[in-house]
This record gives sequence, C-alpha cells and structure tokens, in this order.
Amino acid sequence: MELQNLDLEEIYHNHYKNVYRYILFRINNHHDAQDLANDVFVKAIRNQKNFNPTLSIEGWLITIAKNTVVDYLRKHMRLKFISLDNAKNIDCPANNPEEAAIASEEITQLLYAMNKLKPKERQILSMKFTTGLKHKEIANILNITETNARVSAHMALNKLKKIYEGEWLI
Repeated sequence: MELQNLDLEEIYHNHYKNVYRYILFRINNHHDAQDLANDVFVKAIRNQKNFNPTLSIEGWLITIAKNTVVDYLRKHMRLKFISLDNAKNIDCPANNPEEAAIASEEITQLLYAMNKLKPKERQILSMKFTTGLKHKEIANILNITETNARVSAHMALNKLKKIYEGEWLI
C-alpha cells in the first residue's frame, strides 16, 4: 500500500484517536498529548516517502508517536505514565450515569495499576490495547522479536491483573 495514494485526511480521522490514546498513556498531560498527536501527523506528512510498507499505517504512526514521546520526555524530563487526573479524558461508553460512574472508577483503578508497571511494560500494553497493534507490529516498532513482544505483553498483562486485584507487592 502506497501512503502517497491515500487520503491524508482519512488517515488522520481513522487513526488520530489511537495515536492520542497511546501518547496520553505515556505522558502526564492531556493538552501536550493533543499537541504531540498533531505533531505525529505533521511528521507523517513530511516523511511520507519513508513509509515502511511492512508496517500498517497505524503501526507506522505509532512508531512516529513513540519517537515523539521519547523526545518529549527527554526535553521535559517528566513522568513516563499517565496522570490519574487524566483518567476522565479516556472514553468510557455508558448507557446511563450509574454505568458511566462505574466505568470511570474502573478506568481510574486500571490507570493506577498501569502506573505501577515498568515503562516498557506500560509501553507494550498501551500499544496492544489502546491501538490494537498486533505483536508483529509492536515488535517492529520496538526492534524486538515477535516472540519477545508476545511474551512481554503476556507477562505485563498478568502483572497488571495481579496489581489490579491487589495481589502484587511493590
């Protein structure tokens, strides 16, 4: 698939939300996450000739997002995980206010547990679950083997489950 032949506006609308969520899980600021997500698309447009067809478009965008976040963190020397204050900015589908309150509390608990993971564990889980990338794409982005990506995701998910259920001692 040639990136030049695709509608850039369509790419933005189809992938912005996942790029934003990935960035939000990695940094500590909602507004900066929006700015960085926009920067990712500007960089993608400027560097579309470098599009790697072995990656999906979303995988390529997340690679750009990963590098953008690393640059941001180096520059600002901030925490590498989402603030619990930003939990309200993550979508939680609900049919009524009671369901919305329960979903919001569950998201807050999940983010609290995520903050206890190591940065690499958070990164792999955020790539897998906020963007839906496959293990092969995660491996390409992180320059690791597909098996390593799969095992790391599995172990991080098990660790997250134990933290979430209060069984992990840190």
